[in-house]
This record gives sequence, C-alpha cells and structure tokens, in this order.
Amino acid sequence: MLHRAAQAKSGESVLVHGAAGRVGTAVLELAALAGPRVYGTASASDRAAVERLGGVAIDYCNEDFLARLRDLTGDGVDIALDPFAGAIALRSFRALRSGGRLVIYGRQNTIADGRKNWPAVFEWYAGTAAVALWSLLSPRRRVRAYRVQKLRIRHQDWFQEDFGALLELLRADKIHPVVAERLSLTEARRAHEMLDRTAATGKLVLVP
Repeated sequence: MLHRAAQAKSGESVLVHGAAGRVGTAVLELAALAGPRVYGTASASDRAAVERLGGVAIDYCNEDFLARLRDLTGDGVDIALDPFAGAIALRSFRALRSGGRLVIYGRQNTIADGRKNWPAVFEWYAGTAAVALWSLLSPRRRVRAYRVQKLRIRHQDWFQEDFGALLELLRADKIHPVVAERLSLTEARRAHEMLDRTAATGKLVLVP
C-alpha cells in the first residue's frame, strides 16, 4: 500500500489514520525506513506509541485533523492512507497538496458486532464516489484503491516479492511488528473473538 499504491518517496509526507492500530504501526515502521514524514491520527492515550515510532500524533478526539495538518505542513501532505472512506475520505482528499495521492483501503466502519453496518456501507459508497468525482475536477490530486482481495490474485508476484522483503527486514532487526498476544493454533476461534478488543494493541499470532 505504501510503496506500490502510494509510491511513497523519501522526503514526502504521509497522513495515516489510526496510526496506533495494526496497519498504522506497520506504516510508521516502514515509512521510517523509506524516508517519508508521517502524521498519524490517534487518541490522546496513544500519542506516545505513535511518537515512539517516529510519527507526529494528531489527537482526532480533540483536534480537527485537517486544520492541524495545515498548521503543521502549510499546504498539506503528499499521501493520505484512509481505511474509513465515506465523509472522512473527502477530508483526507482535501488534506492533499498538489500532486498528492489518496489511497483508500479496507472498510473499517462497515462491520459492527460481526455484521454489516448498512448505514456505514451506504456512506462508504457515497463518500468514495464523491471523492472519485472530486478527483476528476482536481486532476493534480489522485485517488487510488488498495484491495488485497483483488491484488493478490492479479499480482501474486508482488506479494511474493514484498513478503520476501519484509522477512529480510525482520531478520535484519529493522522492523518490530507489534504483537498483542500469542495463542496456540487450536485457539483460532478465541483469537477471532479477540480481534475487536486488540485492534489498537497489535497483532494476534497463532503458533502451530
């Protein structure tokens, strides 16, 4: 997502929502190696975790992330990584400077209590369509979608190459994935039940 979809370069700036979450912490670590400056939305209680990984924390509960970004950067960021889409994606798009890229991934708000959250589903599609239309009217800024389900079929070579690169970084002690808990493979069901409760504390690892 960071390198193939957003094509992040050293010296650029990146906004990542949910910077203390599972995807957010991975983005912070990989961006620290690649060179972009990362601004991450997180709760006040997670500020230290974001800053420890080199990000600039923005308290989404008490700060307007768009206004705060403009204060920090002057003209916005080069890249925004947005798992929410909908109305938030519109604001993420506005956070881009000229030449910026918005990458929409996941559907974080469309599932609640294990079921489809239909109002959020409709908002996701409406907001995403609005962002796509807005991008046509603002050709200097682009919108891209990152969907693992499709990419892993069309570009298995990408995933093989990237997985190998990640393993090399791990062996070299350059990345440190955040692990919330290790469980036996026989506890897979309990691990699924725990996912919502551990969203902001790291990955669950199933050990064969």
